[in-house]
Amino acid sequence: MFLVLGLICLALLALSFLPGIPTFDMVILAAFFFSMSSDRLYGWIMNHPVYGKMIRGYRSSGLTMRMKWVASVAIAISLGLSILILLDRTWLRLLLLGVGVFAVWFVFSRPTREPEPTAAG
Repeated sequence: MFLVLGLICLALLALSFLPGIPTFDMVILAAFFFSMSSDRLYGWIMNHPVYGKMIRGYRSSGLTMRMKWVASVAIAISLGLSILILLDRTWLRLLLLGVGVFAVWFVFSRPTREPEPTAAG
């Protein structure tokens, strides 16, 4: 069951450009599910050049301020488009607004780490 859930999270990454489908959350969930089910897929996602860096950074010491702002803007755009364009029910709009407020609070409540220094040319 964990393997299937991990694969579903991985499949949803391809749709993460759509409103309401967060990339970071799916990566973290996929890594969790793979850690419970498949050493090979867990190793793959942990060593992936993009996803692995996200997971390792989050696990080791939190998020950089830039990552927090990027995540918050992505949440605001994604949920904002859903609220304004896709939904016509007030209670659903309020629910999504509440989810968005909680998500941004959650992102900013994580530990903040300094960005890794880049190698100067």
